[in-house]
This record gives sequence, C-alpha cells and structure tokens, in this order.
Amino acid sequence: MDLLFKPQKIKKLEIKNRIVLPPMVCFGFAEDNGFVSEKNISHYESIAKGGTGLVIVEATSVNKQGRLSTDQLGIWSDDYIEGLSKIADICHKYGSKVFIQLHHAGLKTPKHINEDTITSSDYNRGDISARAMIIDEIHSIEKDFINAAIRAEKAGFDGVEIHGAHSYLMTQFFSTEVNKREDEYGGNLDNRLRIVEEIVKGVKENVNNDFIVGIRVGCNENSLKTSIDMAKKLEDMGMDYLHISTGFDNTPIEEKVPEEFPCNWIVYGATKIKEEVTIPVIAVNLIKSVEKASYLIDNNLADFVAIGRAQLADYNFTNRIKEGREIVKCLGCKPCRWFTSGDSCPRIS
Repeated sequence: MDLLFKPQKIKKLEIKNRIVLPPMVCFGFAEDNGFVSEKNISHYESIAKGGTGLVIVEATSVNKQGRLSTDQLGIWSDDYIEGLSKIADICHKYGSKVFIQLHHAGLKTPKHINEDTITSSDYNRGDISARAMIIDEIHSIEKDFINAAIRAEKAGFDGVEIHGAHSYLMTQFFSTEVNKREDEYGGNLDNRLRIVEEIVKGVKENVNNDFIVGIRVGCNENSLKTSIDMAKKLEDMGMDYLHISTGFDNTPIEEKVPEEFPCNWIVYGATKIKEEVTIPVIAVNLIKSVEKASYLIDNNLADFVAIGRAQLADYNFTNRIKEGREIVKCLGCKPCRWFTSGDSCPRIS
C-alpha cells in the first residue's frame, strides 16, 4: 500500500498520492444554467479534505446547446469562472490537485435542451436522432473546447480532461458505429481523431506550458487493438495523460481477463494500454477497495487509480485507508442513488 501513497507526477505537476476522484456529475447540485452552488463547493471540499490526490471535477458543458441537463455545470462563458474558481481553490486548500472535465453530449443531448441535436454523421436509432455537423460547426465546437480550457486555467485549475468516452460527442467521431463521414473528419483513425487533435493543438497554444491536458477514452473503441492505436496517437499529439474507461458503448473487449486479475475488463483494458504508452494512465471502474487499488499500483499496471463510488459513499475513504481504519462501504445500489441525488446515498460517514 506504500506505493499508493507515493507522490507521482503528470508532466511537472506532482500529485501527493495515486488516488483520483473521477468526474461524476452531481445531479441536482448546481444551479439552473449551470452555475456553481454552495452544494458543489461543499462536495468537492469534502473529497479533497478526505485526502484524495487528484480531483477531476464532473463533466462541465462547453456549449449551452450540448448539455445533459439544465443544471449541468457550465463553462461556456466567462460568467462561470468565478464560481468554478471556488471549487479549484477549496481543493487546493487541502493539498489536492484539480482538473475539470470538458464535455459536449452531441447526439446524447436531450431534445428539451436542444431540438437540433448534432453529431458526426446523420444518426437515427430508436428514439435517438441527430444530424451531421457541417465543417463550420466542427470548427465552432473545437473553439468551444479551447475557450473552455482557457477559462479553466483562469479559474485556477491545474488542467483539463477532454471527455472522449461514454457515448458523448468525441466518441461519436472516434466510433465507426456513428462516424460515416467521407471528409477529413471521417474514415481512417487519423481522420476520426482530427477533431480532438485540433482541440489539443488550440489549447496548448493558449495556456501555460505547465497546464495539463488529458483525455478520457474507451479501451473498446471499437476494439482494444484500435484503442491502443488511438492511445499512441493521442500521446503523439500531446496529451499529458490518458484516463481509460468505455467508448461509444459498453461492448466488452474480446481479450480474456486473466482469472487472477482482481478487476473487470475495463480496468484490464487500461493496463494493456499502459503497456503501450509512456504518459501516465488512470484506471477506473468499480475499484472500491484498497486491495484492488494497491494491486494495480504495486504491479505497475496503472499510474493512478480512479475511485468513484467508494469515495461518494465515504468522503474520508483515502484518509481512512491510509490510516488503516475501516471505510464506509459503497452498497452498490442499483441504480446508484447519485444518478438522481447524492442526498439519497445511504452512506453514514
């Protein structure tokens, strides 16, 4: 367990331990139109005070028309800088580093948010439909991400994470299930990654050299092999770290997870990607115990472990495991109570 609490760097940024709070939307916390509330600030204060090394603030919308809900945190204008800076400041107060995840839902945007939903290619499946973006719209969305990163730096964050997972807009370009374009943004992998490459280039040109730019991507986009190729290309284009989850859908990778491996296929996929890149890799998904977290770090299978629900159930998770104290265990409610309101989580910490 000692390695779990050994500092580790992402570029020049030293993080005090290997434990990460992954970005998880706190539904019902923010004010309407996405302004930070006292509830948001208190939530992240509790996590940082609990000892986690890196806090990645929940998916924050770069465009008002690409939100998941009316109360999703926003970063599409300078009006949001003041509120977001309070989250960054409170995390720093307790020694945690803090990134913010930049997000656009694309075809997953609810129709009550935007009737004219957009994605990489015309899409109509079940009750979800969206139209293909024209080139000017792609460039406009790229500017939204770039400007959001600039605002994040102004707000005091140590870095940003581009949301390139979980079926949202970036995955809708990465995935051949959705992206049927025949121009420079579709076809081969380089073209499907072009949107994020142009975003990263624009961000790096407009922030300080020490500002961190990473991305969350799937290990199954559209296969582990393709995801490994994608990871290498993301490293080459200047990403500072990779946060490995699932891509456009939850189709498991074909590779068999060894019986002795204590985590699921998503975490295993992260370990295989780590073998092929030199930048730090964050592993995530149902890592709820110190035993699993330590296994990954002690065996150099991941550089950081993102512990989500276990930290929602016990804000003091990190300090408790460091001190050898018993944690308040996540009960694995189905569905997780945090999908509607964190106030209904049965934790007793």
